[in-house]
Amino acid sequence: MATEQVRAGQRTPGAREQALTGLFRSHCVELVRLAYVLLGDRGRAEEAVQEVYLSLFRAWPPRNEGSALAYLRAGVINQCRSDQRRAVRARRGDPLLRASLTWGQPTSDAAAEAVAHDEAGRLAEQVRQLPRRQREVITCRYYLQLSEKETAALLEIGVGSVKRHAHRGLATLQARLEGSR
Repeated sequence: MATEQVRAGQRTPGAREQALTGLFRSHCVELVRLAYVLLGDRGRAEEAVQEVYLSLFRAWPPRNEGSALAYLRAGVINQCRSDQRRAVRARRGDPLLRASLTWGQPTSDAAAEAVAHDEAGRLAEQVRQLPRRQREVITCRYYLQLSEKETAALLEIGVGSVKRHAHRGLATLQARLEGSR
């Protein structure tokens, strides 16, 4: 019945915008934090989340109301992957892409240094250095607090893979953090 209301609600002017505004208010901060953990840059994280909300707006209505948040989370993870691929290409020498990624970046590292001294900043940095799949699993399991089954569905991998990547990622993080003390 809720799905019927969403579909019927799309026909009324402003219903789509109202539903998306509610989703935005409820989950935007969480999604920006997720993207920040994966990207390490607040501006890029905010842009990734904006792109995903725009994509959901275009694809509205979702199959059911409960799938909208899952769509947003998966979209943020995929958008971060794309952003990281662009960054890798830029580091390899594409001058136009390198210029587009560095345009508007602050010249002072004062904020970055302040965050680096903070324990949460150190942990986030260590998470960003994990291999992609471990980073995604750790973020989903322990930041988003998803179950192994939910994480597997979101990342489209098996539950056993989630367990393996979580175990390896946690072991790596523990070793790195103990070594940096």
